[in-house]
This record gives sequence, structure tokens and C-alpha cells, in this order.
Amino acid sequence: MDSAATPAPRTCDVWLVPVRRREAWTRLLTVPDQEQLVGLDEVATEVHLTSRAAQRLILSRYLGVAPEEITVNRSCDRCGDPQHGRPHVPGTTLDYSVSHTRAWVLVAVVGEGRVGANLDARPADRDLDDLAAAALTRAEHHAWRRLPARDRADALLASWTRKEATTKLTGHGLAIPLRDLDVTGPRPTLVTADPSVRLPHPRPYLTHVPAPAGHSAALATTTHVDQVRHLRLPDVLPDAGSTASRRQIPSWYAPQYASVTSSADAPSAVTQKPAETTSTPAREVRARAVSTGGS
Repeated sequence: MDSAATPAPRTCDVWLVPVRRREAWTRLLTVPDQEQLVGLDEVATEVHLTSRAAQRLILSRYLGVAPEEITVNRSCDRCGDPQHGRPHVPGTTLDYSVSHTRAWVLVAVVGEGRVGANLDARPADRDLDDLAAAALTRAEHHAWRRLPARDRADALLASWTRKEATTKLTGHGLAIPLRDLDVTGPRPTLVTADPSVRLPHPRPYLTHVPAPAGHSAALATTTHVDQVRHLRLPDVLPDAGSTASRRQIPSWYAPQYASVTSSADAPSAVTQKPAETTSTPAREVRARAVSTGGS
């Protein structure tokens, strides 16, 4: 398998990177990246550093250039803000989306069409009713209330990730209230009469992605995804001096292919049941929905 090849049609590469301090990765941050570290606590700093550096390292695998040479545009298509839009690399057909929790960064890459990705941690049981009221459509909420109590957290988490993946694909963020977006089927449906809110035509495709214990992950794509390649990123950096001059990544700096899964075997939002771990407070889950493109 060619590790640097652009994902084939109907294939999405999903990179899962653990959040931790890697001093060597700090040299990959741009000045704006470094400015955004000001005032962050230790955990937020590690998340930001891991996310921004990992994006450059992953993109370098596909583009064949040194991570430091990659320019990522984060301008918002809706408001023009230069920092909270869907990230993309000008001049390439690659599209990617990034999502994170306090423990993991997920980067999804496609070679055709567009992708939105979301990764979230299991909410605390005490937050379920408030989150369900804010995130589920009337029909979804009715079905959710009929589930056994032990299944509700996982079902809500699966629905939440599918909704956020959709809004990150479209770039709407909170412009589409999650309770107006139904994701019980393989393609999302709007249940609002607001003419200013529209999904792309044709509607996006939703794909479940296996996630770490206590997490749920989903993709929204403009083309149907049949296969997801799961990859891991080495911690070691390529030699900046050698790669910058040759504009290539050394062969030893290769991703670790963890597995390949078929979307045909993915569980639905109602049946997905990730293992339980430490919960994420509702205020943190809500805060992550504000960004349209991730970080």
C-alpha cells in the first residue's frame, strides 16, 4: 500500500493521534498557532499543539512536502473570520476535517469531495436530559426516551457526533441548531422550515467510525464512503533540513496502518455502544460545537 497516495474514491483515511506533550512538534506551529496558546491551560495547550502539528505532519504525507512548508487556510466562508472556518490547503484536491477531545485528535482525509469529522467523549449521566433536549429532534428525542436507561448515553453520543460531523462538513456550526437536524438514517435530514438553512444537494452521507473506548466518531461526506483506512502517526519528526531541500518525506517516516473497515458493517446511531470511561461535562461538549471547522 502506498502510504503517501491520495485516498482512493469512496475511501476516507482516519488518523487518530493521542494528545500529549511533544516538544519537537512545537517547531511546526506558525506564529498565529503560537499566539493562540496564550492563556490556555496545560490540557488545552497540549490539545492545540497536538492538533496543529499533526495536521501538518499528516498533510505532508499526501502532498510530498515538508510539514513546515504547508499553508493551511482557516477562513470562514460564512463570516470571513480567518481562524474558525473549515481548514483546507489551497491548490489541492485533498479535503480534510479535524476534531478532538481532551485525549485524542482525529483527522479525516478524502481525495474527492468534502468531509466533516467529529469525535466526542461520552457525556456524564447527569447531563443527558439537558443535552438530549438541546440536540435531538422531537422524533429522535421520543425514540431516545424509550431506550433503556443504560443505553441512552451511548445513543445520544452517537447522534451528537453525526450531527456535528454534518455541520462541520457544511461549515454552518451552530447556524443549524442540532435539534433541527435528524440523523437517524444514513443521510441527515433538516426538520426546520427556515429557508436560510439548507444542506448540500445531494444530502451528505453519514459513516460511523470506530473510536477509542468511551468515545464516538462519525464522518459526513459529499460522496459515499465504502472504506475507512485507520492510521497512526509516528511521534518522531522527519529531519527538517533534509526534507525541506528535497521537498520529499523520507521513506522511514511512514504512517502505521492500524486497520481497514467497511462502512457496511457500521452500527446505527441507536445501537452504537462504546465502552465507558471518564465522562465529559456538558459545558465542554457544547463549547466544541461553536467552531465550524475544528482546530
